[in-house]
Amino acid sequence: GVIVDLKSAGFGFIRPDSGKVDNKDLYFHSSGASRDNRFDELRLDDAVTYEVVTDDRTGKVMAKNVTIMGGGGRSSKRTDSRDRRGDSRTRRGGRRR
Repeated sequence: GVIVDLKSAGFGFIRPDSGKVDNKDLYFHSSGASRDNRFDELRLDDAVTYEVVTDDRTGKVMAKNVTIMGGGGRSSKRTDSRDRRGDSRTRRGGRRR
């Protein structure tokens, strides 16, 4: 799948390779990030692997063990310039934050 949305509140959404399910992307919580990839290391458009589980509280499906394909672990220095939260707001002068 591919990460299509990340929220600073600590959750995001994955678009499965097979497409949306019931017209929805797959939710994941920051606690669902794998040990190898902390939530704050994830970026929009990252290709990821994950496990689909049912949330005991809500009964809805969600992703856990979300891992960046090809690595990107804690010791990796990613030089990706993409804004990891997808925030396109700009300061004066049109420069990105």
